[in-house]
Amino acid sequence: MGSPHGSRSAGKRPRKRPVQQRSHDTRRLILTSAYALLERGPAARISTTALAAHAHVSIGTVYRYFPDVDAVLDELRMNAVHAITSSLSTAIGRAMDQQPEDAMVTVVESLTTAFEKHAPVLRVSYTSEEIEFGLAWAEIEGPLRPLARIIPTRLRPDLDDAALDDLVFIVMGATASLCSRIALLRHRRSDRARMVAVTSRMLLAAIEAA
Repeated sequence: MGSPHGSRSAGKRPRKRPVQQRSHDTRRLILTSAYALLERGPAARISTTALAAHAHVSIGTVYRYFPDVDAVLDELRMNAVHAITSSLSTAIGRAMDQQPEDAMVTVVESLTTAFEKHAPVLRVSYTSEEIEFGLAWAEIEGPLRPLARIIPTRLRPDLDDAALDDLVFIVMGATASLCSRIALLRHRRSDRARMVAVTSRMLLAAIEAA
């Protein structure tokens, strides 16, 4: 006869995941499903019904974690902002030890790549006429502004702090706009590497001429 302890052990059901972990997983599933739907088409086509169907959960489950689709998109946007900020911070760190030309290419390439990676989410805030980052870009730019001073400071040691701050403010906005155009709006036949190189030279020229 087998051990009674072994029989009891064999008959046990696997432990359920902690409630907190299950909630985290469900929330992540809803966000992942929303991202997948954004990859397929415009945000206007996303509904709680479509989201629930894609995530294989009930509509009630979606509402348990998010009051509406806009709240889902807002969280995706915040996640994208965090990831882009991290990528750009790492790129600026690498650029610190490079010559200005190479440093600017590093920054432009990294930011363009980050925008491409999060394109489905970023396009939610874009119009067909003009790219507007608004608060999302302000959230990225703010913490990185001290790091963003590095290249302009090296190129323009003649500027005082106020003039340098103004220059950094303008250059960061221009960098975001140009990189987003390469990432999200370029024609598929365009030469991406050439665009990155041209953008880098333009930004360097703007700093030197300011």
